[in-house]
Amino acid sequence: MPQIHTLAVRESTRELNEAVGRAFLHRLRELVDEAGPGNRINLAISGGGITTSVLPSLLPRIGDVDWSRVRVWLVDERYVPAGDPERNDDQAWDGFFHAATGVEFVHMPTSDQSAPGAGSLDDATAAYGATWTKLMGEESFDIALIGMGPDGHICSLFPGRVDLNASSPVLAVRHSPKPPPERITVSMPVMRRCREVWLVTTGAAKADALGRAFAGASPRDLPVAAVLSPTTRVYLDEAAAAHIDPALL
Repeated sequence: MPQIHTLAVRESTRELNEAVGRAFLHRLRELVDEAGPGNRINLAISGGGITTSVLPSLLPRIGDVDWSRVRVWLVDERYVPAGDPERNDDQAWDGFFHAATGVEFVHMPTSDQSAPGAGSLDDATAAYGATWTKLMGEESFDIALIGMGPDGHICSLFPGRVDLNASSPVLAVRHSPKPPPERITVSMPVMRRCREVWLVTTGAAKADALGRAFAGASPRDLPVAAVLSPTTRVYLDEAAAAHIDPALL
């Protein structure tokens, strides 16, 4: 059974977002202070409920953080044209980061032929890998705010398709079981090296996967299990937490 930093459960999505908002922005301020003057911290986010629900709920408190000291990364992106409604970056920017004055936002490549790295999924992945190496080297994120899918996937790392020891920090994904089929994702080793992970998810559809992950399922079968560690904070609504051992709640 995994040992984690925090497991918090709230009755509703609204109450959950409020709890996450207070704690997350406070933690960002702490990390910025720890980094020292002139240094940026590296924040990773996923798409889905993070960009459509959690982040927009934080807009009233956006001024709590000095965003000029924050670099934002996506943990994965759909390899589609710029402006496509499937793009995580547009959801994140339009829903929250457009108002984060001074933030550095690192976009993953689009499939537009005129875009940097365009030509193929492999070319785009290599271009993003070069950006990663330039800015991060061998490091990982200071903090990641992510969700998960009903099948237990995180980023674009899906059950039965996870290389736990991938040597590259950035991977091309083809034939994704969830549309669209082509994606770019950070690797599982990157996520496991992350200084701290905040997992936020809601809904009864997530309950079975979470229950099995907390019961010790293999990360190959349930990728989310790979990031349940002593530095991970998990925030759930009651529906998502329904299959977790009550002794843990």
